[in-house]
Amino acid sequence: MIKDVAFTAYPSNDVAGTRAWYERVLGLAFAGPYIEDGVEKYNEAQLPNGCFSLMASEWVGREPGTAAGIAFEVDDLESAVRSLRDAGVPVRAMEDSAVCRQTSITDPEGNTVRLHQRKPQWRGTSDVQRRAGEESGED
Repeated sequence: MIKDVAFTAYPSNDVAGTRAWYERVLGLAFAGPYIEDGVEKYNEAQLPNGCFSLMASEWVGREPGTAAGIAFEVDDLESAVRSLRDAGVPVRAMEDSAVCRQTSITDPEGNTVRLHQRKPQWRGTSDVQRRAGEESGED
């Protein structure tokens, strides 16, 4: 039934300003704004396996700062963390599991953004395959 993730939407009271932060800090490229009454209400960044979007909080039905579900895969987590810290972005402590390493930052609206790197032996596997490996003690 489920084929892929179509999009995830983070609530924002300032889509244009928050989009600019994601472009500057994380290097995301957004497709172009949906503007209503002269205000950017929605914008999306296409990724290889889905879409990350910023949406006006009244459209999402949630307040900014309540989103915590996105985890962006990175090639080199250590390098990403260094770059973020060099740019003055506070980065939380690194977490390590059998299959990955991850950390998180907070966007200007207070939403949690996770940065994730699969360990080499787990690259190219699905979340279901990774969870099965963790439960069986593989790493």
